Parts: sequence; C-alpha cells; structure tokens
Amino acid sequence: MFKKLIFTLSTMILFVISVKAQLGVRAGLNFSSTNIEFAGISASTDSKVGFHVGLVNDFMLSDKLTFRPGVLLSFKGGKSDAESTNLTYIDIPLSLVYNFSGGDTGFFAEVGPYLGFLLAAKSEDVDIKDGYKSLDLGLSLGLGYDLGSFLVGANYGLGLANVAEVEDGVDVSAKNNNIAVYGIYQF
Repeated sequence: MFKKLIFTLSTMILFVISVKAQLGVRAGLNFSSTNIEFAGISASTDSKVGFHVGLVNDFMLSDKLTFRPGVLLSFKGGKSDAESTNLTYIDIPLSLVYNFSGGDTGFFAEVGPYLGFLLAAKSEDVDIKDGYKSLDLGLSLGLGYDLGSFLVGANYGLGLANVAEVEDGVDVSAKNNNIAVYGIYQF
C-alpha cells in the first residue's frame, strides 16, 4: 500500500508541474473527535488538538470556480477521561471552491469529499492500528478569505465511513469529525 501511495503522490506532483497550476503549501490546526455508536448508544469523544501540513493545488475552472485537490499529513483523534487516541492520516481533499468576488481576493466557500489513509493509531503509546480500518471517507465544507498569494480558511470534515475494525456480529461504529483552521501560501 505504501508503494501505491508514493506512486500516487509522485503522479499528482508531476501532473501539477506539467499543467502549471497554482501550487500552495497548507498548514493549520485540527480540532478532531470521534462519534461512536455501540449497541444503539451514541457517544462522542472530546476534541483533541492536532495539526496538518501539506500541498494543495488550484485548477481554475472559471473566474469563480476552482478545483483544489491536496495531500495533507493530518494528526487527528479524540480524548476521553480515560485515554487519548492519536490517529495519523494522509488526507486527500478534493474540494470545489467558489470565489464570491470572482477576483484575486475575496471570500470563498469550499465543498468536496476527502479520503484518509491511516498511517498510525495509538492510545497512550500503545499501537491500536489493528482496531481501525485503513481508509476513511468523508465530506468537507468550509469558508475562507483569499488575500492574493495567502489564503485563510476553516472547514468541517464530516466522517461518513465507519473506521472501526471489528469482528463480524459486533455492532460498533466510529466516525471521525474534524474542524480545521488553516492558511495556504501559494507560489
């Protein structure tokens, strides 16, 4: 799987270079939690602060519409009174961005799916990766402001996939939720 990920990232980078799109570096904070359902009872962990960093690329589709894919190293998880869970993902957001002004600066809204590939899962320094599925899928919604070569924004990532790896017959569901606050510097 790691070789496939490296191949995919390399292909994306070569594509970005060949079409001369607007490349940017994105970094920011994550405020993540996990919604858990077990035997009909729902609970949510407290928010855990993490961060994310990576590359994004803007492909202009029109004056107001942009396709913004990215590759982010993202630290998520959740915490409760008993323990803290640390989840490390490679996230691939695939956002459509609508710029309200149609110019180089102004407010924008973003929406799109994201894929997450689990790299590590730990709870109090104990490896718990076997308890999680390797793929996460969700929907991201957000708002921001474009200042020219620097953008600021915030989005909410709603996990749609059950990331709990459980035995057959066990009724457990875990879904990631994340609020990200970020800045993007475009080259």
